[in-house]
Order: sequence, then C-alpha cells, then structure tokens
Amino acid sequence: MRGEQSDRLTGNFVAALFTHETSRALDPHLHTHCIVFNATYDPVENRWKALQNHELLRARKFARNVYYHELVRELKTFGYRIRNQARGDFQIEGVPEELCERFSKRHAQIDEGLAKLLAEKPELGGANVQALRARLAENDRARKQKDLSRQELSVLWTQVEKQDRRVNVAEAVQWAEEHLFDRNSVVPECQVWQEALGRARGEDLSVAELKAFTQRRGYIRDAERPGEVTLRDVLLREWEIVQTAKEGMGDCHPLVANPRPANPTLDDEQRKALDALLYSTNAVSIFRGGAGTGKSFVLREAAEQIQQAGRCVVVLAPQRQQVVSMEKAGFPLPLTVASFLLKRELAERAVVVVDEAGQIGGRQMLELIRLVRERNARLILSGDTRQHGAVEASDALLAIERHSGVRPVELHKIRRQDPALGRDQDERTRIKRYRKAVESAAAGKITESFEQLDKMGAVVACGLSDQADKLADEYLRLSEQNASAVVVSQTWAEVHRVNSRVRDALKAKRLIGANDTAVPVLERLDLTKAQKRDERFYPQDAIIVFNQKVREAEPGAKGKLAGILKASVLVEVGGKFVTVSNKMLDRISVCQPRELAIAEGDRLHLKANRKLASGRRVTNGEIVTAKSVHPDGDVELSDGRVLDKSFREFLPGYAVTSYGSQGKTVDYVLFSDSTVKAATNAQQWYVTISRGRRGVRIFTPDKEQLRENITRSGHRPLAMEFATGFVPRERLLLWDRLHGYLLRFGRRAADNICRLKMAQIHHHQPTQKHEHKVTRMLGERSKRSRITH
Repeated sequence: MRGEQSDRLTGNFVAALFTHETSRALDPHLHTHCIVFNATYDPVENRWKALQNHELLRARKFARNVYYHELVRELKTFGYRIRNQARGDFQIEGVPEELCERFSKRHAQIDEGLAKLLAEKPELGGANVQALRARLAENDRARKQKDLSRQELSVLWTQVEKQDRRVNVAEAVQWAEEHLFDRNSVVPECQVWQEALGRARGEDLSVAELKAFTQRRGYIRDAERPGEVTLRDVLLREWEIVQTAKEGMGDCHPLVANPRPANPTLDDEQRKALDALLYSTNAVSIFRGGAGTGKSFVLREAAEQIQQAGRCVVVLAPQRQQVVSMEKAGFPLPLTVASFLLKRELAERAVVVVDEAGQIGGRQMLELIRLVRERNARLILSGDTRQHGAVEASDALLAIERHSGVRPVELHKIRRQDPALGRDQDERTRIKRYRKAVESAAAGKITESFEQLDKMGAVVACGLSDQADKLADEYLRLSEQNASAVVVSQTWAEVHRVNSRVRDALKAKRLIGANDTAVPVLERLDLTKAQKRDERFYPQDAIIVFNQKVREAEPGAKGKLAGILKASVLVEVGGKFVTVSNKMLDRISVCQPRELAIAEGDRLHLKANRKLASGRRVTNGEIVTAKSVHPDGDVELSDGRVLDKSFREFLPGYAVTSYGSQGKTVDYVLFSDSTVKAATNAQQWYVTISRGRRGVRIFTPDKEQLRENITRSGHRPLAMEFATGFVPRERLLLWDRLHGYLLRFGRRAADNICRLKMAQIHHHQPTQKHEHKVTRMLGERSKRSRITH
C-alpha cells in the first residue's frame, strides 16, 4: 500500500515433492526434488500473496538435514550403519569405496567434462572448481532416461562392524549450542535443529522430539523476532560488560592530572583527542577512529604520558601481527590479549591500553574487564566498530558503544588518503576524490560511497570469464610501477582463483622466477572447538598442528587424529599419544596437506605464529616474498628468514579476504567481487576500499548487485538487543560472576555449585522476577575507594 513493504509470518506455503531413485546415468541415487511455489495464504487479508523467500533460504540446510535424518532412521531399521561426513551428508558403513566409484558414473561424466573444459580453456585453471562442476552438471546433463522397474534396476545394479556411539537428543543439542554460540550471540532455532540432526544422524530421534526438547531448553526468546534464540550465559556476559562500563562513568580521577605539551607532530584534532583521553574520569574509556585517521599515533602518545605520570601501562592487541606493528611503532612492550590473560600479571592501579579492541569477543572482553576491576585498574579501548568485529561471539566493543552511555573520544579526519602523495595535479585530485568516498563509507553513507567511486571510474564492470584477467592486468601494471598492492575478495574460493590467475600473469611477464618448486604446505580448516571434537570434520589426510605447548607436544609439532574421547581429543605425535582436553582445543589446528608451486619472487601469506628453528619469528597474517627454495624444501625469504620444514602453514599471498586485509596499508587496493551476497556487507566494503593510500579498483560482474549487497549490515545481533528490557537480579548476577572464578575447580563443579545456589534463591523468593535497577555489582569499589584512583 502506497509503495510500502512489510513482512508477515503466515506459517504456510505450497510445495510439490518428486522422489527419484536413480541418477540420470541410472546409478542408484535416492533423492527428492522439492518445488516451492511463490505463494502463501495470508489469513490477515484473507488472500494469496507472493513469498518473501529470505527465511526459507536461511532454513534450507535445516530442511536438507531433516531429509537425511529421516532417511538414515529408516536405513537403520534394516540394520545398516552409517558414517557422517563433514560436508553434511553420510556414507553407509561397509560399502567399499570402489563400489561407490563404480556407481558414480554421473560424477565421472562431470570429471571428464571438467578435464575437457580445462584443456580447451587453460585460463580457467585457477577458477573455483566446485562452481565449474556445478555449471557442467547443470548445462551438460543428459536427458532423463525412461523409468525402469525395480527388477530391471536390480539386474542393472548387481552389487555386491563398526558400532556407532549412540547420541541422544540432549548431547546433540548441547553440541549444536557449543558450535553455534561459539561465534554468534543470537541464532535461528532452525540452525540448532540442523546441527543437532547432523550430530545425531540416524539415531532414534524424531524432528518433533527435537523441537520439543529445545522448547524446554530455557532459551531466551523475543516475540518480535520469532524463530531466533539466545542463551542466558551469552546475555549475562554482554550485560555485565556493558554494566561495568556504565557504572564506571565519571568514577575516577583524570588519568593524567597535568599532561606535558603534546608531540608537535600531532595536529589540532589529534591533540584534542589526546587531552580528552588523558583527562578521562571513566573506568572504561573508548577511543574511536576510522580507518586511516592516525589513532595509533595518539594512542602511543597517551600511553607514554600515562607512563611518565608514574602509572604502570600495559599495551595489548588481539592478534600477534598487530603486536608486531605496535612494537615497530614504539609502543612499550605490547602483548596479545590471550597471552596477557593467561599470565594475569597486572599491577594495582595500572592502565590497560587495547588497540583494535573491536576484534575482541565477549568471553575475552569479560575476562579482561574482570581482571582490570579486581586490580583497581583503568581500561582504554581503541577500535572502530564500523570495520570487521570479533570472530568470537558478541561484538563487545559495539555493545559498550551502543548501550553503556560512555561517550567515545573520536578522530574523524582521514590521513591515509593524502592528496600530497600525488605525483601530479591529476593524481592529487584523484586521491582527494578517493578520500571523499572513504569518508562517506566511514559516515555510513555506503551507497554514496559506491557512486563516488563509480563516477571516478574505480568500479569496473566485467564478465565472469574475464574478471580475473582484467584484475591480473591491473596488478601487473602496478607491479611494473613498483607500487604496493593487495587484492581483496569476500570468499576463500575467490581468493584461491585470483591468486592462481595473478601468479600466472606475473610468470608470463617474467616478474617472478621461471622455475617452480613443489613444496608441501598445510591449509588450516576453520573449525570451532565443537567441530574439533567431532570426527566428521577431520578429512582422512588431516594433520593436526600444535600452536602452543600441550603436554609433551611443542609448538609446531604435528600429529594425526587417534580418537575422540569424552573430555578430550587423542592425537598421535611421533609414535606417542597426546591427550588434548576439550578446554585446550584452541591450541591445535586441523589442516589439510596440499602442494604449492613456489618460484623466486612469489608472495606468500603466512597463516600461523611460530618461532623458527633459527630463533626468528613469523606472524600469522604476514605477507612475505620468497627468495629461493632450498633442496631440502626450506623456503628462504627476501628478508633473510628461512621457513624450515617445521613451518608449512602458508598460502599464495597475492589475494586475501577483507578480514585478512584489515590493518594493512598499501598504495593500491584491488577488489575482486565474487557476487556472493551473503559474504558482502557494509563492513566488508568499508574495510576493503580504505586500505589504499593512492587508489582503489573494483572488478565486478554485476554493478547493481554489488551496490545492493554492500548496503547490508555485517553486524551480528547482540543478545542484549534481542532480549530488550532484561535486567538480572543482583544475587543471580553475583553467582553468575562467581561461576567464572569457580571454573578453576572444573566446569562440572562450577555448574553444580551455581545451579544449587540459584535454585535456593528461586525457592526462597518465588515471586521476585527481577529488580528494577542493579545498584552495585560484584567487586565494585565503594564511592570512597573509587575516587582514589
């Protein structure tokens, strides 16, 4: 009505199911086609309407898992056993691999077609193989053959104990929760069902029983967002972080009472920001600056002045690569947040300064805030929530910004795209226009930013077939000018494709060595802790790498999966077994071996932190250049370091994801748009276009689709925003906080003690739902003690 659009949940749609028992090549292949009509009945207006299909698409994996689950339940009634696989499907135990291959003629046909295509068009060699296979399967499929009777199929198919551990509904749901809430604060409930069905594939468990179980699970729900859930622990974690920042507002003396004159290299805006930080009276201060605003210079000056005022300063960053950059910038002894929290060495009344705080998740941020509060210390959080947030669940800095009331100290002026870098007037004008586009993105005007770049010719429309070629040509042009450049894409598939094409172009122009040496490397699989304790997610050739010391296994040690135990993972390392407890699974990585061709001058992207045999260090995220490959397989770098055989975690380094590019600065950034809608958002756009000093070029097969995709917010929903109006009772909050301290006695003991205490609270105060306001929190200092620090 009047051009307005709104969504309403009808709870119905129309679909038709067609079940087939063979593939087009007449292999045994039981599958069902589901055709969903673009129609749903609206009982409010009493008429049929078109579907809004977004939620259906989000739930398609759940539907597939329901199908697989019910199929396996029936198979098990006939005595079959199954083996779940990481990609979500399954195999029947006891069926030889040779037999599967014999009855996979359709796969063989596609493989033959792919080989023929690559022979005819070798330039597609670096393309996404899965996408090419899917295209061949669609375009080159044979006509359906006439249905055969079961007897005819039986003649055609003339074909030829491992006991599964039972998984009940409670264990399946608990695993699903651990996996999903590791990286999300709020999830669709259908994803919980989907992951639980995958975990309990084929068990005597109906979908109705699963839904009934999660309904009793005690999830926190919101009537305005049906179908989504969060956990009480997640909500309380975010609430405590925000409440601590809120209650510390104006509670302290200024960090530095009499600051010395500021560094003359700082401009007026930077000096004002420095003064605001030094005069801050908040227990938790926020320093916000967009990409390229120079906030690190101000932060370093603040740390120096606080230290000179006689206070201990601890400087932290989430990632090792950021710590290395801070060391080079002159920060005093920076550490990673993880290593600091492991040692917990913090002097009374110290000041903790955290750079790139937007990449710290809820668990780490809460642990950090609790430690700071225990030591009567102060906290300065520097970051930009408009860029990529934490991988871990809960964007903690965003929660503080939105809900604590703490006003951030801000820098607005962008200094990275400086017109003075231009070599002539045309280039200076172009850099100025480029900076305007970055400023628009920083201000949230994403569409305006796109249009500004498009008008200056930075957005290049090209077909999928020549996109990689055009990008490679631009990369070559910049290389010949000795300009630094990085290629950014949204997906790993696109990164691999671009890496291959750019390298081929460099080799053709003899900008890298002519002779390749095949080197074995390890590609890390991105797994949650829950996935690491599930055999489905370990490929047959998987290699486990220890990132930190675990029992007898030193950092860099490699092993194979020996088994999954109830509370740990068993790894065979050099003929000995090492038990990795579930709580230490973040100390290992699961990798897949592959071969990588390396020539002199190749760029490599390092994917792990490690101390090399020479004593020198390498850092996750570094882009380095290969000088030569030794006969024993060691890779010598242009800076003199040698990647010995103990360090194999690296990939080609011409293209990276936008998350991997965050924090990097180059002359030019090249963006290869993969057209994957789910991988494209406002944060990805802002991070990508702001990496360059001099310019950006965007290669896309669909301008309009890209323009639409980048307007989508990349922020994950916070539990606090999902459960609005939630205020926990003070005594419940107290025991929830104590849970963190009791974990040193084991999770089971901590859970039992807190569960008993909270049950007693509920028994003695049955009518009390919550208090209107929590006036004091565990560990909070009295007003008298607060004003002394």
